[in-house]
Amino acid sequence: MRPAALARVPAQRATISRLTPYRNAAGTMLAFFSAELPSGQIVHGRKLMVGPRGKRWIAMPATMRRGSDDELVLDDRGKPIYDRIIEFRDQATRDRFADMVLAALRRSNPELFEEAGEP
Repeated sequence: MRPAALARVPAQRATISRLTPYRNAAGTMLAFFSAELPSGQIVHGRKLMVGPRGKRWIAMPATMRRGSDDELVLDDRGKPIYDRIIEFRDQATRDRFADMVLAALRRSNPELFEEAGEP
């Protein structure tokens, strides 16, 4: 594709739907949401999280591991083990995904980023 043609290609954007603000007791979760990617894939059960320095990040959906007796499987600290539903082939792919979804969240719900001092 020639450079002039590239300028006409619309930017690929994610869109946010079903956002439900939610604050957990630890203050680390800000919302549950669904996101539609440019590919048309829609993933529900994502969480907007906040780290100790105010950085926002996306937690992907996961399920608690269960044993053959349907009991929760715990780690050596007694905490449930979670199995990922979605993962990325490498860090660069994960970072591109996170940047796209965080940008969509900033567009649709800027108030979730105000206390972090982000636009």
